[in-house]
Amino acid sequence: MAGSAGVDAVELAELEFFAGNPASALAPLAELLSPLEAAPGQVLMRQREPADWFLLVGSGGGEILHAGDNGDSVVAHLVPGMVVGEIALLRGNARTATVVATERLRGWAGGSDAFTAMLEIPGVSDALVSTARQRLAAFVTPIPVRLRDGGQFYLRPILPGDRRRLARMSRRTVYRRFLGVPNKRMITYLFEVDYRDHFAWALTAGPDGLVVADARFIRHLDEPDSAELAFTVGDDYQGRGIGTLLMEALAVSAHADGVHRFTASVLSENYAMRSILNRYGAQWESDGPGVVTTVIDVPHLRELSLSSRLFRQIHVATRQVVQTLC
Repeated sequence: MAGSAGVDAVELAELEFFAGNPASALAPLAELLSPLEAAPGQVLMRQREPADWFLLVGSGGGEILHAGDNGDSVVAHLVPGMVVGEIALLRGNARTATVVATERLRGWAGGSDAFTAMLEIPGVSDALVSTARQRLAAFVTPIPVRLRDGGQFYLRPILPGDRRRLARMSRRTVYRRFLGVPNKRMITYLFEVDYRDHFAWALTAGPDGLVVADARFIRHLDEPDSAELAFTVGDDYQGRGIGTLLMEALAVSAHADGVHRFTASVLSENYAMRSILNRYGAQWESDGPGVVTTVIDVPHLRELSLSSRLFRQIHVATRQVVQTLC
């Protein structure tokens, strides 16, 4: 059962990536893929080149290398079952990393139509989240932070799959954050971010612990230098200065990402978030029963209370995840 490009759906069905799916279910995808083989040392994708295909690795391995603006290189490993190159393809952007085979590699190449077909296959969406998390985690080092009460936590950009690691939040906390009860699709969207138009920070209890709070900005498509701001703090962690820390981390990331204004829409009773934004000149307007909105300039870096060391760590982490998705 081979596709027109010579791809065998039976071979695809043997991959753990497609576990539980018969070859017949993979036949439409096989029609859209092309087989690929690479020798050790062969460059498969180059940083800054146009992205018009993605790679699904079947066997062998390679490296994903990103050269930063300061000349530093960041390296992640390419392993069987990993998908690479899909982010730049879906964005229509140039690649932000180079992919090189380190041993004989076999896999399959496809365009945006193949990626869309892959998402329709049961279980594949979760597998893609897992491989994206694995790839991104190589570029992310959690930043240790100490709260004003002495509590030790870790700050890092949100990773795919973090929605499964979210600390308990009461119905009231969730309602105040989302102005209602979010459905599964909304939660998935909020945690699968692209780091350019949608950047989010997570605060965790331990380097690989539960997400106890998150904060994000989502760029307005019609006003790319403006973004909507929101954050959520787990019930057991409120009142400890976490919201202020996340606000300042978002300000650093916004400046690095070309965002100059924050908008916010919150329940009028959400005094904690309103208090944080009031420090930066928020003027509130009614936007329907129980909801208020504001627009503020992204806080200037000199207004932040972050230490110079923490500022640098946040800035570096922002640039890493923004630049390293190929």
